[in-house]
Amino acid sequence: MIQPRARLVCPALRWRRGSFRSNRATIDAALAAGVGGFILFGGTRDAVTALTSALRDIAGRPLLLGSDFERGPGQQVKGLTELPPPAALGYLNDLDVTYACGQITGTEARAVGLTWAFAPVCDLDVEPKNPIVQTRSFGADPQVVGAQAAAWIRGCQEHGVLACAKHFPGHGRTTTDSHEGLPVVDVPASELQQADCAPFAAAVQAGVGSVMPAHVAYPAWDSTGSAATFSKPILGYLRDTIRFDGLVVTDAFIMAGATAAAPEGLAAALVSLLLAPDEARQLGEAGRAYAARFPHAAFVDRMEELYSEARQPAAAPAHGRASSLSARPRPASAAAAEAGDTGAPNNLGLLAAVPDPPERAEARTWRTQEAEAGPADAPELLEQFEDD
Repeated sequence: MIQPRARLVCPALRWRRGSFRSNRATIDAALAAGVGGFILFGGTRDAVTALTSALRDIAGRPLLLGSDFERGPGQQVKGLTELPPPAALGYLNDLDVTYACGQITGTEARAVGLTWAFAPVCDLDVEPKNPIVQTRSFGADPQVVGAQAAAWIRGCQEHGVLACAKHFPGHGRTTTDSHEGLPVVDVPASELQQADCAPFAAAVQAGVGSVMPAHVAYPAWDSTGSAATFSKPILGYLRDTIRFDGLVVTDAFIMAGATAAAPEGLAAALVSLLLAPDEARQLGEAGRAYAARFPHAAFVDRMEELYSEARQPAAAPAHGRASSLSARPRPASAAAAEAGDTGAPNNLGLLAAVPDPPERAEARTWRTQEAEAGPADAPELLEQFEDD
């Protein structure tokens, strides 16, 4: 039975032993519940293309399908381009090059059916003992990191894929890996807001479509000791001071930093989307907790608007840079586009659908079965999510 609030959850699908076949139970349960999308880890170009296409067909609705692409799409998908780490881009400090990396990421991700890149990292590389950020960061200078992140975001989103600024308000000062425990950063809130938050503000100014809070506690900012993922004052600063009105998506819930801090149900009351919950059975629990905390369903309305945008035709490219998505509303006419009148910033217009690139269309070899295929035929479609 479809649960509307399950659309706020994105389970993980992992490539194991040459296929996605081990995820069949997760896919069946998640699509039956009505999830909003999935995060993919691994796979080949052909297998990921077939999987994303079949998922959308079986679901019969738009889905948010994403992956970690901090070093380009080749980081996760074999056969796509792997790019230099952000530290190298920050050292080079050429915004055109960084924009091009975002462009390559968006173009290639979209070609295999992925429309959400969980990148860029906006954390500052300021702690030598940090076990998790390091070369994932553009550097230590807040202005440099902010400019680099903004360029990458524009390149990615102007070429068809939603970007995600992470890990708000900054993971750069930690000495604990949040995959293994809950890091604690005991730094005054004013210092964090002035330095660590600056790249995130730049990302928001660039029109980033989503922000991921950190599974990190900042006791000087939130005396409850809650991780930012569950913190009302920290997420309130993102919404009310930085003025971000897009999607707030959790980091993965398989991480110890999340499970040590609070269950999925609490996070569901504070953010827009839950990423990679521990078990499919928790979809219902998260949805019920969210509904109890937010009966007015403001975020649900936001999600419905985003999913509706995914059904709209693509805007025509303007000013020489082919653009499938934009952080601004589509112009009312070609004349307006030529004049550069694109209207006011709007983070909700980030999921315009574009026609399948030729390589994706060619990869849909199973499409000849589409007229007969339905939910009962899902196992046959799933058989194709593997290498021959």
